[in-house]
Amino acid sequence: MAVAKVKKEFIIMLLKNPRILIWILFIVLSLVVIAPNPDPHGLKIVFVEKNSTSGLAAGEILYSINDMPATLENINLPYFDLVKLETSKGSKYARINGTLGISAEPVQSTNLNLGLDLRGGVRAVVASNTTDQETIDQIISTLNTRINLFGLREATLRPVTSGEQKFIEITMAGGSIAELKDLLETQGVFESKIPFTLGITDSKSTVKLDKDYVMQLSNKSLIVEGNVYMPGDVFELEGIKFTYEGTGARLNLTALVFTGSDIKTVYYDPQRSRVSLEGQTYRWFFSIQLSTEGAQRFAKVTKNLGSQPGGYLDSPIVLYLDNEIIDSLSIASSLKGKVETEIQISGGSDSMDAAIAEKSRLQSILRSGALPVEISIIQLDSVSPNLGSGFMYSAVLAGFIALIGVTIIVFLRYRHPKLVLPMMIVTISEVIITTGVATVIGWTIDLAAIGGIIAAVGTGINDQIIILDQTLRGEIENLSLKERLKRAFFIIFGAAGTLIVAMLPLTFVGFGALRGFAIVTIIGVLTGIIITRPAYGKIVESLTKKN
Repeated sequence: MAVAKVKKEFIIMLLKNPRILIWILFIVLSLVVIAPNPDPHGLKIVFVEKNSTSGLAAGEILYSINDMPATLENINLPYFDLVKLETSKGSKYARINGTLGISAEPVQSTNLNLGLDLRGGVRAVVASNTTDQETIDQIISTLNTRINLFGLREATLRPVTSGEQKFIEITMAGGSIAELKDLLETQGVFESKIPFTLGITDSKSTVKLDKDYVMQLSNKSLIVEGNVYMPGDVFELEGIKFTYEGTGARLNLTALVFTGSDIKTVYYDPQRSRVSLEGQTYRWFFSIQLSTEGAQRFAKVTKNLGSQPGGYLDSPIVLYLDNEIIDSLSIASSLKGKVETEIQISGGSDSMDAAIAEKSRLQSILRSGALPVEISIIQLDSVSPNLGSGFMYSAVLAGFIALIGVTIIVFLRYRHPKLVLPMMIVTISEVIITTGVATVIGWTIDLAAIGGIIAAVGTGINDQIIILDQTLRGEIENLSLKERLKRAFFIIFGAAGTLIVAMLPLTFVGFGALRGFAIVTIIGVLTGIIITRPAYGKIVESLTKKN
């Protein structure tokens, strides 16, 4: 009873220490962030094709199709007529004529963002009609920005030369062929147009810009400034391109007011970019900042618009992406003739995940801009994980065996099981906290990251041995326990600082695996010196006093 009481008092004393509490708090938070799921089942929808009639949305979990378990093979089978879908949002019935039109991936057992080697993904090879290296670099930069902004995925783009022809190879962890194809085929040509009509008097009409331009109508032709145009022709006045759409009772024109080159900023802050529930629809919007030239074109064109009840002008501004309408916005009457440099793009989706995905897609395309030249997809296929779950199992097993081996050696050296056992617990916690931090910042766990975790854990075990050795060194009798621990931490912080300084250059100038290795190593080392080493030092100090 006395021993139990002493142990209880010892545990209470530890739990009152701020270092121990911080350590436990970070372990709990990391486990919550990683969110281990021991029984994952179903498929997570990652992409829905535009012509899909399944009623599914990105982010939704699909459990079964016509009472058959949802598998990667089953979702690609042909389906016809009424199909029953069991999802995370309940049962759904959809009329399908062919395929479901979706791409999905197995539900992950954790929230860890696994890399291509562990998770699989997609690979594409694209070609362009240019051999200019500067243009190739610009294509890579544009695609890299677009893919990373949209999916927050691990994407690697590299130039490949075959003879005189230059290609670009793209690999993306996770995702789907349809998702990558959609991003690659979107050229990113953004245009905003205002269609409007003008009255006709004596076969004439007038467009008011900085000056008035008389439009002379003769049968189906339009005569402007002595030039003759037919329906579909484009002409330019004061830097504004007009398309002559034809005539009926009125003259029909469309003015191009904004292009992709006019987009200066795409906003992501919550005030100007968010998703909200309106009735049964998730409405999304974001704002973009335009050039002064574009805003001036807008002001000139809107001078020709009339007003209608409700406080809006009688023509909308229509937004196009690659010649497809993405939105049509009403123009407030108060904006007539005004230079407006910030406009809002909005839309709606059936689910929160789909709304976020569509908003992110448009933001990434508008921010990355149009590709400098047109590209063509030469090859597009799925990549099976080279190592996958088998590697993860082997890595965990090897790490556990190594930890047991180190523990045995340390025990044989120091003969203090009460001090060695916490070393194992602290080391495991270090792995948990490091992966938790990596999950929070969205860093990909690939082979390089695993190498970084191993390097950090090795450093951690070495530091704990230093703490243990300094604590138990009986020959330094002139130093108190606190002084010995202080000496140990001086060595530890010095070694950690040296390692971080050595890794920093790789985080700035490194590429791919080198950068991932460096960042995860730094995260692991900082986790150790800030959280786990102080906790272990306190445990050792308390146990030594008790002994």
